[in-house]
Amino acid sequence: MGVIVYEDPQGGVTDWQTADANIGFDETTGHWLVRAESGDTVRRIPRERVFYVETGE
Repeated sequence: MGVIVYEDPQGGVTDWQTADANIGFDETTGHWLVRAESGDTVRRIPRERVFYVETGE
């Protein structure tokens, strides 16, 4: 299980826990990509808004 903690657009802090496979980093855009468990939604989070990421990998 992985987790990404980031500042959301409203200025709060979001702690999103999901499977490790659902969290990745896109070097081209500089965004963390988080896929919803359903697999059909991807959230792109700018690197500068992310506090930390933990995965079991």
